Amino acid sequence: MNMLSPMTAVDPILSRTEVAGLVALAARTVPPLWPLESAIAVNPLAGFEELPFHEAVAAAASRFGARQALPLAQWRALLKAGRVDEAALRRAAITRLGGLETAFANAGPDLTRVDLLMARLMHLPEPQVEAHTTQPSPAAAFLAKWCTAFFDQGQAASPMPDRELGLYRAVLALAPHDPDFRNLAGKAGRQLMLAVPRDPLEAIAEGLVAAEVEAGAEEAYLARFVAQLPGWAGHIRWRTENADPEYAAGAPATMADLLALWMLLDRAGAVPPPAQAAAAPDAGADLAAHFGLADVPWSKAFREVSAIEPAVLGHIFMEAAEINVRDAISAHLQKATLSPPQAARPDAQVVFCIDVRSEPFRRALEAQGNFATLGYAGFFGLPIALHRHGAARRNRMLPVLLAPQYDVTEAPAPGREAEARAWADAQARARRAAGLFGSAKQGAATAFATAEATGPFAGLAMAARTVAPRLARRIAAAFAPPRPEALAPQLHGEKPVFTLEEKAGYAAAMIRLTGLPLPTARLVVLAGHGGCAVNNPYAAALDCGACGGHAGGTNARILAAILNEGQVRATLLEQGLAIAEDSVFIAAEHNTTTDEMTLFDRASVPASHAQDLARLEAALAKAGQANRERRAQLLGRTADDLLTGAAHWGEVRPEWGLSGNAAFIVGERWLTEDLDLDGRAFLHSYDWRQDEDGSALTTILTAPMVVAQWINCQYLFSTLDNERYGSGDKTTQNVVGGIGVVQGNGGDLKVGLPRQSLFHDDGTPFHVPQRLITFVHAPIARVEAVVAANDILGRLFGKGWVHLVVIDPETGKARQWRRDDELAAN
Repeated sequence: MNMLSPMTAVDPILSRTEVAGLVALAARTVPPLWPLESAIAVNPLAGFEELPFHEAVAAAASRFGARQALPLAQWRALLKAGRVDEAALRRAAITRLGGLETAFANAGPDLTRVDLLMARLMHLPEPQVEAHTTQPSPAAAFLAKWCTAFFDQGQAASPMPDRELGLYRAVLALAPHDPDFRNLAGKAGRQLMLAVPRDPLEAIAEGLVAAEVEAGAEEAYLARFVAQLPGWAGHIRWRTENADPEYAAGAPATMADLLALWMLLDRAGAVPPPAQAAAAPDAGADLAAHFGLADVPWSKAFREVSAIEPAVLGHIFMEAAEINVRDAISAHLQKATLSPPQAARPDAQVVFCIDVRSEPFRRALEAQGNFATLGYAGFFGLPIALHRHGAARRNRMLPVLLAPQYDVTEAPAPGREAEARAWADAQARARRAAGLFGSAKQGAATAFATAEATGPFAGLAMAARTVAPRLARRIAAAFAPPRPEALAPQLHGEKPVFTLEEKAGYAAAMIRLTGLPLPTARLVVLAGHGGCAVNNPYAAALDCGACGGHAGGTNARILAAILNEGQVRATLLEQGLAIAEDSVFIAAEHNTTTDEMTLFDRASVPASHAQDLARLEAALAKAGQANRERRAQLLGRTADDLLTGAAHWGEVRPEWGLSGNAAFIVGERWLTEDLDLDGRAFLHSYDWRQDEDGSALTTILTAPMVVAQWINCQYLFSTLDNERYGSGDKTTQNVVGGIGVVQGNGGDLKVGLPRQSLFHDDGTPFHVPQRLITFVHAPIARVEAVVAANDILGRLFGKGWVHLVVIDPETGKARQWRRDDELAAN
């Protein structure tokens, strides 16, 4: 870099419009990062999805200083535990070597290339490469500190001044008084701060000239800075692209603000040059010693295998894990396709979210009797935002791919106003007490007095939450009870939320997208889901991603109410969708942490269906107990302890969440009901016979499947490099600004999942990092037409981000989608 004199005027060669375009392109390096209150999964490599998967992993690793693959020691632990099969590993190795002919070519005395590669995969020490540092540079730490202050959502005792000026100008106004800036940038930096333009786009244009960035290289130059604080940069993207406008009111910030500050530090000489990646060592000597070839001339094939990079070895293991899942599910689906069952009316139909945690619960419920289950996106197709009773801001109760089209208000249900009022009063008291305590604790003059006054009580409360957490929760609920059923979404009034046509449309969409068998059962339950945890910043990550990181019971209640309306049913009948006259729809919410099921609006169920409801409730309770016992084994605990863990303030792993996710299956339930998918599959119901134009399949693949891919990639990359793509150890995290978490006492916002959500306590991965495999039960020509008509599917399947397997319903044959590079090779 050629740093100009701080007082030298620079004539920018790019216009503001051109710079704005470059900033927008550079911003794509990182995905939006949602705040903790509505945490949803994102692919940390979303900005690289135009590249083939392995190229994208390498490019992102270079940009973010991350690992490309899980270390071999951890893969070998998974192999030993039976999570990866050795035969599948050998098949993956043969494929990587170019097929049978080249894999078994002679590579030495009685050795083939595949022998050498399998030795490297299973036995040889892993070549050591220089470990990347997780410590931010002083420049990054400086900017992260000011981002923490600027974006604070009321957690700080004293708000940062001048926030209304925007991030860039506010920091310019205050940084000269910051000793860290004086130490970082020196006298030249302080002088430069006085001279730089106050418009961030103009400052960036000037900085590009000062740095002598070559024409055409500006985007990459700016993207390097974006990637140095991917968490805060991602939060800015969320604020500008996804948040409601009032969220950022009074404190505007754009990516240009952040980049202008980076350019200032760069011009002041405070930004270190990018680190050069260390070359991977050759494994030839270790490989030769393993086979006793030290004194034997090495063949060309020997040298080629010994030079394979460690990251490629990890990719081979990943491909082996994918083979395990693909082959097992494909074989079952092909066999099941040829033996469709005879349809019979079930006692109840329960529509669950497609979430992988629903799959084992569905199987447990089906084992209790004549109950049929289906899978549908957990927001139940309703593009709504919910104004919760007493809340300051609305919640977006839909996938982030969509924007709310309706605002629904929560209010007391008719006849239950007193119960709702009592709850609101209790909540208000709890908020006032928390506010007073927080203010007193943060005040310099009162902090010690507050600690002295509340210390004994706080100590007793902490002891209760440690020794008897479930009792402590019940006591706390007496003062601030959980949200009651007396509060309900309001659909009617002076201005109804939905028209009759709209209500019928959302009801029909659920029926058509799931292939809900008609006529329906006497009871049809729409089951949303949510989790529960105490003292857990990631609590929202346990809720429904389809509902924007919130529990899905509200959406289920709304659609159930719609489907019970006579006018809606009459409209559906005109469309050929005949809901049985004796069918009653009811909403529920599955607590995935405790496996308890809450049924809503039970009073709306007529007396004629009381026995049906009682049988279902008994079955749900038994299914919950059975699934709790299954999950307890995975967590190394008892079923009863899972209930305790959900209420324990020190529990770092209340559940495994979506860890283990590996497949997305589109088809009718009878295809998989005899297959134990081990809680690893998203299940979306689909009947190809009811979708002649492919519109339902298009919706499923371009919306729920894409969200599942984001979830899959978040878990995959958070496991590969938990420091860079995840969030590290929960026990050393701190919440900042009510927005996100940092490791220790500052730095960048962490972008992914904590170690405890992915690894056992001994460091062995619980989640097997692998790409999503999508199985579709539909005519091959229909699937091909859907993929060809949607660029996002062509990219995900063609670039290898998602595997696609199609099961032809008429022949039972399976076809795998070929990647673009495989097609090019032929």
